Amino acid sequence: MMPNVTQGGRMAGLVMYLAGPGRANEHTDQRLIAGHDLVTFAVEPGKALSRDDALDIANVLDAPRKQHGTTVQVPVQEFDQETSQYVTTGKKDAHVWHCSLALKADEGKLSDEKWAEIAHDFVEGMGFIDPDGAKTSRWAAIHHGESKNGNDHIHIAVQMVREDGTKADVHFDKRRSQKVAGEIEEKHGLVVLESRDKSRGLSGDKPAERTTAQRQGHAMPAPVELRRRMRAALATSSNQHEYVQRLMDSGVRVAPRFAKGSTDRIVGYRVGLTPEPGSKESTIYYAPSKIDRTLGWPYISARFNGEGKEGADRLLRGVHTGSIAQPDRTSKAPDFEPRRAQHLMAGNAGPDALANIYARVSMSMERDKPGVFHQLSENYARASQGSGNAAHAVRLGARFASKNSARSWLAVLQQANRLARAMTDDKLASSRPQLSAATLPALAQADRIIRAEIIRVQKENATSTAAAPTKDSPTRTPMSVHRPGRGSADQGYGR
Repeated sequence: MMPNVTQGGRMAGLVMYLAGPGRANEHTDQRLIAGHDLVTFAVEPGKALSRDDALDIANVLDAPRKQHGTTVQVPVQEFDQETSQYVTTGKKDAHVWHCSLALKADEGKLSDEKWAEIAHDFVEGMGFIDPDGAKTSRWAAIHHGESKNGNDHIHIAVQMVREDGTKADVHFDKRRSQKVAGEIEEKHGLVVLESRDKSRGLSGDKPAERTTAQRQGHAMPAPVELRRRMRAALATSSNQHEYVQRLMDSGVRVAPRFAKGSTDRIVGYRVGLTPEPGSKESTIYYAPSKIDRTLGWPYISARFNGEGKEGADRLLRGVHTGSIAQPDRTSKAPDFEPRRAQHLMAGNAGPDALANIYARVSMSMERDKPGVFHQLSENYARASQGSGNAAHAVRLGARFASKNSARSWLAVLQQANRLARAMTDDKLASSRPQLSAATLPALAQADRIIRAEIIRVQKENATSTAAAPTKDSPTRTPMSVHRPGRGSADQGYGR
């Protein structure tokens, strides 16, 4: 079960949205599932919600705040390019606490009675219910059909001002929500998320990030796309400086994070996607360690044993001062560094290395429409989290490569798939069964794509003597960056 926590300042606006048709008429059978006693007294659970019902729910939830005049606010923060840190620019109302609880799409649906139990357990586990009543927060749980991705889910709206006028404690609420969700999964026999079960994992994409990506016409939320580009950069870099440069070449903007009180000593970095040409959107920066903990600056340095760190620091400082321009487009993605192929071919690559190579392949073959290779990269990135031998695992990520030819690339891909299948059958099947089950079909599809590429390359080689390319003729390999309008559907290039 996936919780997603947000705060806002318009209770009526939230409840009206939850009970309404949605942004694209995606809401269906909107109904109250459970809530505070005064909420369920005002509106009967299970009935189809009208506009008046939604306003009644909102008024009941808002009553303690209006009665006591208590104000709840949180800081508004923006990223400061000058200091490379988030700074507080003001405050906003935040008396509305909102959390969605969603099942995985393949878990099916729960009954209203089961969702009501889960909602009660969740609100109680988060500390919003006081047995004596005085410090209870009013709340309501609403169901309005499946999400666009087919996830059965509910929304819980909570009033932050309690019955006695005091404020509810929501410190570390995101962390607490994960803990409570885990307890509910065990109690109600739901599927336990791999990342929570193993206390490790990649950051999941959030509804707001998915909405932003859809508005901007992107296939994936920014953190997921950044993770793909960072891992692809690792697959083509032999030192820390090359890694930062490869990131910028792939259209990733970078910003240094300086030690406290210093404007020179770099202790971290942030990354963001280059806005589309003509876009008025500003770059949103993310801490790589929040996207994938093995992509944080200390881990990046460990991958290369500190090699190239001085050059990387100079590059980041140059970007910070403006002497080096941030990228305004994506250039050609580089090939693997040739002298490092033997590690992969000798069977020495772990899940971290496989995640990198599949990300690099995805950037070329699925650039605008991530598919099976992106899925494999994500799966093996998850498998690499908290492996217990991080220093060794991350160094392997930079120690494989291929010569710049279609045949060598295909050999690398074939070997990657062999290692991936063996690793999945052996280790993941017993330690991470959910991940293993999701990975095997993707590997089978990747095998089919690779076989099709082998046939294509063999046909090209067979006719090469009859039409040898000139020195300036363009060539195409499986690692060439995809450009719209080139290639064909049977080559496996995603549109």
